[in-house]
Amino acid sequence: MRKSNRYNQGIPVMSRGKCRKIISIVNEFYEVNCLQPSRKREIVSVRQVAIYYTHKLTNLTSSSIGLLFNKDHATVLHCINIVEGRMLYDKEFKKERPKLEELIFGVNFKTTDEFLLFKAKEEINELMSKMTLDQCNELIENIKN
Repeated sequence: MRKSNRYNQGIPVMSRGKCRKIISIVNEFYEVNCLQPSRKREIVSVRQVAIYYTHKLTNLTSSSIGLLFNKDHATVLHCINIVEGRMLYDKEFKKERPKLEELIFGVNFKTTDEFLLFKAKEEINELMSKMTLDQCNELIENIKN
């Protein structure tokens, strides 16, 4: 009998691939395995970065992300806050962030606002792909007015 993988429970198949890609890129970038259970600063900080980008690039709940990293939802939220703080105050992280994001997105975001705009456009495209042509045209008309 095959044991079920608790890390995949509650995580849509489409998101699993995206999550694996993010984790893989972050691991390669920092040359660390962020999934190993360790409290060492160099591993924890890399895990926080992987959690942050997983949160920003997927529609997963903090509980689902926690399952991927074997953490609870409160830890996931804490990681997101820590990385957002590092983006503002950590000079070394500010220098390496564009290179990491270029690997993750294939583009270079100069500001957090550019990244958030990219994410919003991605979400709008996903929503519009589920709409009929009439619904899209109605939405466009409402935006113009």
